[in-house]
Amino acid sequence: MNKLGFMSYIYMDWSAEAMAEDARNHGLEYVQLDPKQKLQVMDDEPFSLVRAEKIRKIFENHGISVVGLSGYTNLLNPNLQKRENKINQLEQMIDLCSAYGTRYIATETGSLHPTNAWRDYEGNRSEEAWEQLVSIVDRLRNRAVTRGAVLLLEGFTLNVLATAEQAACLMERLGTDGLGMIMDPFNYLTQEDLKRQKDAMSNIFDKMAEFSPITHAKDSLYDEEGFTTPRVGAGQSDWNVYAELLATRMPEAPLILEHAKPEEVADCLRLIHQAFSNASAVGKSSKSHGA
Repeated sequence: MNKLGFMSYIYMDWSAEAMAEDARNHGLEYVQLDPKQKLQVMDDEPFSLVRAEKIRKIFENHGISVVGLSGYTNLLNPNLQKRENKINQLEQMIDLCSAYGTRYIATETGSLHPTNAWRDYEGNRSEEAWEQLVSIVDRLRNRAVTRGAVLLLEGFTLNVLATAEQAACLMERLGTDGLGMIMDPFNYLTQEDLKRQKDAMSNIFDKMAEFSPITHAKDSLYDEEGFTTPRVGAGQSDWNVYAELLATRMPEAPLILEHAKPEEVADCLRLIHQAFSNASAVGKSSKSHGA
């Protein structure tokens, strides 16, 4: 199965040392890290090279590599001043990638919704919103190229980048220099997709796998409150389908756990291991019948 890691958000208020120790006890080998978290390491200088190198060494001492940085922000914040401030901050984080020992930094694309970047908004589907996104991504991608980094985008079905088809179109338009995607099919699944998950996830892999060096582990849930992406096992996604696709088409990509609490990590990992075990059994059975 894919090697496992975790999002630093899981351990929101922990020190880097405690976070690394607990994660390693679970057998995790990678962290996708948000430099803005406290981590109790020179907290007054969140974007300093010295701090970055200290944090990287803490994780390395526990056998954990920084697979990428979490620079998540609403690239299309309707408040233009806030948008520019956040983009500037993201550019600072791009500059830090090498100090953390990684090439990758991830962000969502965001929404024009006036109060919530994760809610649907009609303006998100406009040509104007798309062109704004392309322009901003191109700016950030160019910054990444100058720093030897790669900007990874994480789409979401209610955001401006809402489908795997759009992701493929964006990659075709801007190219792969300094730009890629996060493989996170849970973000793209519609309610209709949940009725046909094998086909839906396979299509997402068809459109995005070649551009996606990192994969995410969570779930998809539609309920009376709308669409959310909770921790593994707390939604409606078929993890057996996802595990089989990862095992057969992206076996080398790190699989990063998110949206869990520290006390939920063990259960999430158990479910992930079971899904890969099920996928392996299906694969062996198919080969046997084929023979």
